[in-house]
Amino acid sequence: MAYTTIRTTFPTMANMSTSAQGYRVDEANILQKSWGIEIPLLANGNSSLYGTLIQDLVVAIVYETNERVHVKIYDKDQKQVVVPNSPLGMIRPNIQEQFRGGHKKKNNPNEFNYTSNPFSFQVTRKSDGVVLFDTTGFPLVFEDQYLEISTRLPANNTNIYGLGEVLAPFKRTRNVTTLFARDAHDRYKNMYGTQTFYMDIRNDNGAAHGVFLLNAHGMDIVTTEDRITYKAIGGILDFYFFVPQDAKPNSVVQAYTSLVGKSMMPAHWMLGYQNCRYNYTSISHVQHVVEMHDKNNIPLEVQWIDIDYMDGRKDFTFDPVNFPREKMIDFSNSLHEQGKRFVVMVDPAIPVGNSYQPYVRGQKLNVFVKNVDGSEYQGQVWPGYTVFPDWWHPNITNYWQSEIIEWMELLKLDGIWIDMNEPSSFCLGSCGSLNNSVKPNAEPWQNTIEEQLRLHTFQESALNALGQPPGETRNLLYPNYIINNGAGNLSEKTVAMTAQHYGNISHYDIHNLYGHAEGYITRQALLAYNSSTRPFLLSRSTFAGSGSYMGHWTGDIVSSWEDMKGTIADIFNFQMYGISYSGADICGFVGDATENLCTRWMQLGSFYPFARMHNGDASIDQEPYIWESTAEASRKALKVRYALLPYFYTLFEESNRLGTGIWRPLVFEYPQYASIFAYNDEQIMLGSDILISPVLVDHAVTVNAQFPPGIWYDWYTHDILKTSSVKEKFIITLDAPLTHVPVHIRGGAIIITKLPELLVDKTYATPYNIIIALNENRHAFGRLYIDDGYSIQPANKSSINFIFTGNTLTVNGQFNYRDTESIGNITILSHQNIAYSVATIGDKKVTMVSNGTTTATLVTDGAVFLDKAIARPNYIKSNLFVNRPIGRTMTTSSPQQQQPSKTKQFMKKYGYVGIGVYLALGLVDLSATMGFITIKGAHRVREVEDYVIGKAKGILGMEHAPLDSTKGIDKPSLTSIFFIAYGIHKTILLPFRLSLTAAITPAVAKRLQKLGWVKNISNKKN
Repeated sequence: MAYTTIRTTFPTMANMSTSAQGYRVDEANILQKSWGIEIPLLANGNSSLYGTLIQDLVVAIVYETNERVHVKIYDKDQKQVVVPNSPLGMIRPNIQEQFRGGHKKKNNPNEFNYTSNPFSFQVTRKSDGVVLFDTTGFPLVFEDQYLEISTRLPANNTNIYGLGEVLAPFKRTRNVTTLFARDAHDRYKNMYGTQTFYMDIRNDNGAAHGVFLLNAHGMDIVTTEDRITYKAIGGILDFYFFVPQDAKPNSVVQAYTSLVGKSMMPAHWMLGYQNCRYNYTSISHVQHVVEMHDKNNIPLEVQWIDIDYMDGRKDFTFDPVNFPREKMIDFSNSLHEQGKRFVVMVDPAIPVGNSYQPYVRGQKLNVFVKNVDGSEYQGQVWPGYTVFPDWWHPNITNYWQSEIIEWMELLKLDGIWIDMNEPSSFCLGSCGSLNNSVKPNAEPWQNTIEEQLRLHTFQESALNALGQPPGETRNLLYPNYIINNGAGNLSEKTVAMTAQHYGNISHYDIHNLYGHAEGYITRQALLAYNSSTRPFLLSRSTFAGSGSYMGHWTGDIVSSWEDMKGTIADIFNFQMYGISYSGADICGFVGDATENLCTRWMQLGSFYPFARMHNGDASIDQEPYIWESTAEASRKALKVRYALLPYFYTLFEESNRLGTGIWRPLVFEYPQYASIFAYNDEQIMLGSDILISPVLVDHAVTVNAQFPPGIWYDWYTHDILKTSSVKEKFIITLDAPLTHVPVHIRGGAIIITKLPELLVDKTYATPYNIIIALNENRHAFGRLYIDDGYSIQPANKSSINFIFTGNTLTVNGQFNYRDTESIGNITILSHQNIAYSVATIGDKKVTMVSNGTTTATLVTDGAVFLDKAIARPNYIKSNLFVNRPIGRTMTTSSPQQQQPSKTKQFMKKYGYVGIGVYLALGLVDLSATMGFITIKGAHRVREVEDYVIGKAKGILGMEHAPLDSTKGIDKPSLTSIFFIAYGIHKTILLPFRLSLTAAITPAVAKRLQKLGWVKNISNKKN
C-alpha cells in the first residue's frame, strides 16, 4: 500500500508562523475509498492570520494514472468556492463525484506519505526515492480568505519553470509571482492570464516533474532558494502532481495537458505571416499596407484590423466615414479573392445605450453582470459606459452566438480576436450606475481631476452602489491579505470584486476565469457559425486549459531589445501551459521600433508559432517593408518558415494529439545537461530537430550559441557544425550579419519541406522535399502529417514515418490522404564524403546532383508520390552509400567507396607511367594466379568444369560420362583457369594492386625522369 504514516514530531517550529498552529490528522476517521483515501484534519487552535479559520478539513488522495497523483485539501462543509468543471458547470462540484473516476494503483510508481501532527505530506517518486513535494516543517493555513502551503526545494539542485504570465526570465529564481488577471504589461508584475503550473528539472540527473494548483483566486507564489510558498485569497488547495515514468520534461508537459486540455489544431493558413496595427486611419490605409507587402514580395496571409474600424469603438459597428460598411465588405471580399484572410477585434464590454441593439438584446436576455442590488454593473471601457457579459448565465450562449454569427456572416470573417477580457474597466466600481447622462470620452488618466472625482471615485461608485453581497462575511473589496497586485486595489482597472454573476457568484471568485470563459463561449459561437472548419480565436487573457479553445498573444509589449528577448521565455511558458498557438507583437507594440530592432525581431518572429506584426496607435509605422534591411531579412527568414510549413503543421498535430509544445527550450530536449542549459532562454528548439539562434543585442553580428552534443547542419549551406566541450558549455560563436538568422538542423532528423511561396496555399501546392540529416551513426528519423488543412474532423489524413538506418530509407505509416502529393527532391546531408551516381525510381532513371562532398540530392522530377507505392521494397534505389537493396525506398553505398575517384586523380598526375606500372603489376598478378591455380587447384577446377558441362549436356538431352576419380583427373582447360584467375585478379587482388601501384609508381617515375624518358612529373597539375 502506498499510503504511509510518518509519525515525526516537531517540538520547535522556528520557520512556522506562531499564529498558524496547523492541523492534525483525525486518525480514527480515516476512510479508505475505492478511489483512494480520505484523511480528516482538525485545527490545532482557533487563531487566524487573515480571515476566518476553517476548523475541519479533508485531504483526498487519488492515484489517477501512473503519471498523475491528485491531492485535494478542502473544507469539510464545502462552502469554499472552487473552479467549476467548465465555464457553464456547477460552481461547487461534488468532490466525491469528481474523484469517483480515480482508482488506487497497487504498483503505482509514486507514493503519498503524511505526518500526523502537525499535518504535512510528501509526494515521492519510488524509482529513485526523490521527494518531489514536501510540506514538512511548514504551516498549513486554511482560512476563508487566506490559504498558505509551502514545499521545500533541494539546495542547488532545482530549476523551476512556469507559474503565471510574467515578463521575466524563463527560469524562475527568487521572486514573488502574483496571479491576478490585469490589463497591463509590466516587467515582473502580474499580467493578463493566470497559470498555476510549474515544472521542476533537477540538475543532478535531469529528472523532471510538474505541479499544478487548480485554484482561480488571486494569489502570490513566493519562490526562494529552499521553498515555494502559495498564498491564495480563497478557494481550496487542489493539487495535481505529474510524474512521468521517463521523467522527461516533454513528458511532464504531455501529462499536464492530458488533464487540462491539449492545444487546438490550427488550419494551414493560421501558420502564415500576419499583420496589424492600432490606428489605421481608414480602410484605404489598410489596403495600402496589403499592397505594399505584395509589392515587396513579403508574404502576407492575414490582415487584421484593431478597434479602428468601429463606430465610437462599439462592437459590431462600422465607422461611417473611415471604415464604411460597404467598403469593409468589399475589402474582405478582395482579400479572399487574393487568397488572404481577414480578422477583426471584438471586445467583451458592451456599450450602454437604448439605440444600440447588442445592448438591448442582452438586456432582454438578462445576460449582463449585476450589482449586489440586482441593477446592471456599468464600468467604463473604450466606448464609454459599458456592461459586461456574464459568461456563466444560462442565456449567454444564445446571446453571444447571435451577435457573433451575424457579424461573421456580414464580413465573411475568418476569425475573431478577443481583447480587454481580464476584464478591463477604466473606472473603479460601477461608475456608470451613478450617472448615465455623463459619457466618459477618455481613459481615467486623460480626464480632468473633476471628471475623475465625479466618475471614478471608488468610495462612491463601488461601496455605495455595491456594498457587500447579502450574507457575505468575507471582505471582497479589501481582503486582509493583500496580494502583490500591480494595480494595487483588486478592483483597480477591472470589474469590482463585489459584482455578481449568475448563481450568486461574486466576481472575486471567478475574476481569473473571465477571459477563459469568454473564449469558451466565443468558440462555441464560431462552431455554430461553421461546424466543419477549424475556428480561429485569439485571446489576451487565459487560464489553465485555454489552449484547447484558442491561441494567445503576449499583449502590449514594448519595442525594446529587452522585451524582444523576453518574448522567448513568455512563449516557452505558454508552450508548457498547453497554449501552443502563441506569439508576441513582432517589433513591439508600445514605442517606436528602430530599423535594427525590427530587422532582428522579424527574424525571431518569423518562427513564432503565431507570427504577427502589431504596433500601437502612437507608434511609427514598422511594417517589414519600411526599411530595406528589414525587408531583406524578412523575406529570407519567412522563406525558411514557409519552407518548414509541413514541419510546423506536423508539430501542431502532435501538440493537439500528444500535448507537446511547438517551441522548446534546450533544457527540455536535453535535460541531462540541465545545469548547462537551465538559463538558456535565448535559443529556440522548433520541435526536436530545428535550432534557431536569433540575435538579441543591438549592433551584434555574431551569436554565442549553445549546441548540444552531436552533429548539426547549417540550414542554408548544409555545412557541418560540431559542438564544443562540456567545459566550454557547448558554446560556439556563429556569424550573424544583419539580414541573417542562424538556423540549424539536428543530425538524426528527417525534415519534410516545401518550396516557399507568398501564400500558404500556394506553398502547399508545391512538391514535398525531404532533407535527411544523418547523425554519427548515419541514422535519421522524421514524420509528416497531412490532411486537408482546415476540417475539424478530416475525412482523410496521412501519418508517414521516414526512417533512415543501415543504409536504407524506409517509408511507412498511414497513406489515407489523396495520392497526388508528390516528392520533389531528396537531399542527404552527411558528415562523411558521399559518392553518388544514377538512381532509379521503379524502372525510371533519375538524376543525382552533388551539392558538395558531404551532400547529394536525388531529383525525382515528380515521379514519386506520398502514397502506398512509396512503401514498396526497393522502389527508390541509388548507389549512394552501400548498394544493398534491403530497404523500402532508397538504398545507398558506403562512403568508404571513394577509390575510383582517387585512382583517376592518381593516373592524371603520373599519366602513362602510372598506367604502365598498373598494367605490369596486373600482368604479373594474373600470371601468378593462373600458375597457382594450375599447381594447387587444377583437380578442383576440373571437377567444377565437368559438373557445369554435365548440367549443360543434360539440358540439351546429350549424354555425359562423369569423371572417374579412380583413373585420375585430367587438367582443366586453359580457358577455365584464365576466367577464374581473372575474377580473382579483378576483385580480391585489386586493392593490393592499386596500393602497390601507388607505392611503386613515384619511384619508377623518378627513375625514368632521371633517364630523360619522361617529363617532370611535379609540374603536372593535380
